Amino acid sequence: MLAKIDAATPCRYNAPAVIVVAFDKNNVFTYPGEKRDSGVEDATIVATQMILAAFNEGVDSCWLNYFDPDKLASELGLPENEEILMVMDIGYAAEGAGPLENHFKRKDLSETVTYI
Repeated sequence: MLAKIDAATPCRYNAPAVIVVAFDKNNVFTYPGEKRDSGVEDATIVATQMILAAFNEGVDSCWLNYFDPDKLASELGLPENEEILMVMDIGYAAEGAGPLENHFKRKDLSETVTYI
């Protein structure tokens, strides 16, 4: 399975374990107006809790979204109703590892926030 992950993304960074977080598109809450549903939202909550739980146990993780979710789902043999949200590396970061430089770049709030 790790070889399939490696074929889908260059971002495994030699992690010994990977968790693929997906949700059942047929088992989501549809919001009033039926323009969106809770699938991505609910799966994000689950993934965030897993990241926090790993950190609490002293284990590092990394949220990966640089991959084609449909292609990876097919490679992993997931049923068509399952949509992949993200892939999470689990392990211990290499010494000196850290976020890329652009991680710390921020736009001014006036470029991203509108006050009404």
